[in-house]
Amino acid sequence: MNHFLRYLLLPFLVMLCLITGAFAQEGPQYGLSAYPSFSGARLGAGTTINNAALDSLEARETSRPSIAFGLAAQWRGAKAGFRTGIQLTNTGYRTVQEPVPTGEPAPPGAVTRSIAYRSMFIEMPAEILFLHEINTKDRVNFMMGVGAAYNIGNYEDTTYFSGERIGTEKQKLSNDNFRRLHLSFQTGVGWQRDFGQKVVFFVQPTFQFWFNGLLLEPGEVNRNLYSIGLKTGILLKAGRSWDQ
Repeated sequence: MNHFLRYLLLPFLVMLCLITGAFAQEGPQYGLSAYPSFSGARLGAGTTINNAALDSLEARETSRPSIAFGLAAQWRGAKAGFRTGIQLTNTGYRTVQEPVPTGEPAPPGAVTRSIAYRSMFIEMPAEILFLHEINTKDRVNFMMGVGAAYNIGNYEDTTYFSGERIGTEKQKLSNDNFRRLHLSFQTGVGWQRDFGQKVVFFVQPTFQFWFNGLLLEPGEVNRNLYSIGLKTGILLKAGRSWDQ
């Protein structure tokens, strides 16, 4: 898998360098970005787990709301561009509501529970933008990119219910069994609009899939995260744009 990723990323990185060099003279745009999404986990199972057990795990796990936000920088030309930045990413998955196991310490009256698994990352996306101008202010972009991320924390939040939500118990997990460095693929189709001479707003439905499993030594089951959401941002032009 690692050799496959190297061959996959090599032409992408070469293209990334060419685009960055081609449009750096047009003037960068700096600002803030946010990526609210629904994230989930794709199961990766070894040979020791049977299909019935795998189906049972898939049935009890679902997506959860997630968020990434941070700083963004963009270089843009007439037909293509490049966007990067650094962001704090809160992502993961959760279980459906299920009966509280017998003998588990729980608040009085608790009947069901749901567990949310949260992973925190410092992430640096690198996105190639293919642009189509609609008019002097509006353009559509198709995006392909990768993201490099460093895992900084993992949490398990158990919420108890008795018809209504009773409360949540939060637990920080040891990072020893979690992979620290991660790589992801992302793609999307978005819209950019210039407001005046200095402000750019963009909105982009985005899909992201993480190549690496969460766990360093998964044993029987590992999980690759994915997310579907809406990336947005506001950028300030630090120099002239291509259409000025």
